[in-house]
Amino acid sequence: MPKAEYQRLTRAQSRSGIADALMSRSSLWLGQDHLLCVDSGGFTETYKRFYFRDIQAFTLVASRRRAILNWILLVPTVPCLAWLLTILVSQPVPDRGMVITLAILTSIFALPLLINNLLGPTCTCRLRTAVQVEEVPSLCRLRRARKVLGRIRPLIAAAQGGEVPTEIISTRMRELFQTQAVTTPTEAVAGQPGAPPPAVA
Repeated sequence: MPKAEYQRLTRAQSRSGIADALMSRSSLWLGQDHLLCVDSGGFTETYKRFYFRDIQAFTLVASRRRAILNWILLVPTVPCLAWLLTILVSQPVPDRGMVITLAILTSIFALPLLINNLLGPTCTCRLRTAVQVEEVPSLCRLRRARKVLGRIRPLIAAAQGGEVPTEIISTRMRELFQTQAVTTPTEAVAGQPGAPPPAVA
């Protein structure tokens, strides 16, 4: 891929699902008149282009990925930390080797736990066009997704002839909720009046 023609919007992120996470990673790039989604797996790369003129909406749905990862990391972190504190408190002269080993083990799980929470809430991002709805795996953190969508929203609006009035956004959002029966918090961005409801704070 000629990187000089693109600006990277996100770093490579694992796809959802255990098998996909182990085999495939996805990143998002900004082109002159389109977005480029790059899926890398093993020795292959797949490119998907989404032209600004065709994009109808980005939908963000809050996910429980951060909470699940927190629990996975807490299970080994708590016993390691408790064991380490017990040795430091109960022994007048703690075994240095044991202390170092437990400190390393605790850090292995505690640091990812800290990073996971600093990155903020997780979400699932889907891109809608007239013919498809495609997941964007690299926009998996709400804070990052809002930042990226705020950057590309003017480009989409420019390609499609201007911003969408607030009244149309509200009407389309209600229609989308009614047709899809969405029960989780969602946000969307779109460029054209005929598109599904666009709304990003």
